[in-house]
Amino acid sequence: MDIPMNDKNRQNMYKLLRNLGDVQGIARMTVLSLNSFIESIRQLQCTRKELQPLYFELAEALKSSQPKIIPLIHLLEQFEEEMKQTLTPEMGLEEIREKTIESLEAKIKLFQDNAARVTENGLKYINNHDVIIVHSASSVVTNILVQAKEKWNKRFEVVILEHNRDRTRQIIQALRDADIEHIVAPAYDLSHHIDRATKMFLGALTITSDRKIVAPSGTAGTVGQCHLNGIPVHLFANTLHYSHKASTDQYIYQEEEDTQSANMDFSITTHSHDLVSLDLINHIVTENGETKKDATAS
Repeated sequence: MDIPMNDKNRQNMYKLLRNLGDVQGIARMTVLSLNSFIESIRQLQCTRKELQPLYFELAEALKSSQPKIIPLIHLLEQFEEEMKQTLTPEMGLEEIREKTIESLEAKIKLFQDNAARVTENGLKYINNHDVIIVHSASSVVTNILVQAKEKWNKRFEVVILEHNRDRTRQIIQALRDADIEHIVAPAYDLSHHIDRATKMFLGALTITSDRKIVAPSGTAGTVGQCHLNGIPVHLFANTLHYSHKASTDQYIYQEEEDTQSANMDFSITTHSHDLVSLDLINHIVTENGETKKDATAS
């Protein structure tokens, strides 16, 4: 029998998910989490009676991450509902395992198919000679940029605002491989590039019911500068990223770190993600095409 997850294990898992999100992005992390769930099911050693409660315990732990990973939550909720309807007392251990894995694999395909359609819809928003600002580019934004060059041979430039080193390296490599012209600049240096920019592209962890975007830290400042300078901001989002709850219910992680400067001790308070108003976004593009600027998926 496997030991149930205690609070310390949960907190370690949430920290791991945050770190993976910072490095891999939410889309990749959602798929990685579901694949890890599948692998845990394959390796789980327990009795028939213990099996379903353990599945639901792990799903509940994943749904309670800090911050909330909304696409993962939606997919796990679908998975749980399917399991309640599919699993019967007559089923044996291996049949339950097979049905569970089959359901999770279908959820991965749904998420990936939606993301591919967002990318396809996003290609029409790139024109020749565009100068596009990206800040901590999501995988869907990176895919749009690369495919616009590889499929349509668009000629444009990208201003990469350096934020997270791992994510910045990933997009630099992707643009180099696709032979896309680009420069890299610190986020605080944006004012020196804003005059020639034509648009900004971004993804989001979540779109909340109170019309806010949960996005990587630093996004709010970049979006604000673009808005003030009349640079259209384009948000590309799989509808699985839409939350039924408000921004205050997203459990954005807050951390305090003790530091010292100029012989003074003090604490620095940071948050894992920014909140950005949908009022600052000009275009929202989902797998269904451009949608209204509200907080519900069409």
